Amino acid sequence: MNRSPSYWAQAAFDIANRLRSWSSHSSPIVRFSARATNKFARPIFKIVGANHTVVAHLYDHSLVTPTEHPLAPTLQAFPQFNRPLGLAISVIATSSDSTSELTVIDVGANIGDTVAIVEQQQPDVCSYLCIEADKDLAELCRLNHKNNSRVQVKQCFIGEEEGSLVRLEDDGRANPSTKSATEVTSGEESAYGRLVRLDSAATPFAETYGRLDLIKVDTEGYDFSVLRSGSALLRNYSPSLYFEWFPRLLTGLNEEVWDGFEYLEHLGYRYFVFFTNQGDYYCKIVTPDRLLLCSLAAVTNRGGQIEYFDVFASTSEEICNHLVELSISAEDKAKI
Repeated sequence: MNRSPSYWAQAAFDIANRLRSWSSHSSPIVRFSARATNKFARPIFKIVGANHTVVAHLYDHSLVTPTEHPLAPTLQAFPQFNRPLGLAISVIATSSDSTSELTVIDVGANIGDTVAIVEQQQPDVCSYLCIEADKDLAELCRLNHKNNSRVQVKQCFIGEEEGSLVRLEDDGRANPSTKSATEVTSGEESAYGRLVRLDSAATPFAETYGRLDLIKVDTEGYDFSVLRSGSALLRNYSPSLYFEWFPRLLTGLNEEVWDGFEYLEHLGYRYFVFFTNQGDYYCKIVTPDRLLLCSLAAVTNRGGQIEYFDVFASTSEEICNHLVELSISAEDKAKI
């Protein structure tokens, strides 16, 4: 799909943002009016914005994004969303004993919002390899950071079974997921590709800098598969990890909720910090056992606001402890 900018799509997007803001941060009468207007106007905004891009101001960056992208409304509802990732890179930078640039691999890079988050917290200290399966989103990521020479963008599918045929499944919110395929459907060739192991796709990047500080993964349930495909990188560099743990999606993939943690423990990752999908600190765990992980998985299956956890993993307890301290401090400040 070739998306194009549109004056009317941008206007609709800006109005929708304003209505959402009024719906949350105004007097009761204004909130009621804004919610009613937004409910009526949402179908119109959807039609006006179809197949177009808009500019959203996110993390001190102007990012070109598909109109249906959920990040802007999510940040309005949960301003701390993705804050843990920014705090994590701050901890890694503080803990680094080197003056060289930090290196970040972002699998499931989407429009490049991870780069924006990191640059907001630690400007000009990181080099990035952004990997995105969707061609349109990879191009937007490249466009959004075209003036940053430290950003490389690679469009490919990452997974364990290198060479396997896969396809993209669009969720209607500019957040497609990779699914296995047996054959290519005529007319949809651009949505298909072959899996590449993370070791194959990213080792040249790590070797160029002689280090790897963080791997961030967000691939709609396939995060552990991606990490398993990068076993050599994890063994050779022991980078910090930041991934999404979505028990319901893992179960749908016939994977036990504890499998990925046991794999990581085998590679020396014993320390984990859990954050809710709204960006709030939840807990720190050392070598989690299966019962504890099943208990946490049950939290996500109760139909409440916690659908999944973002997890930071490290081979260093000191780094995890520092992240917990920063997270608690940031949440206390946000309440003032």
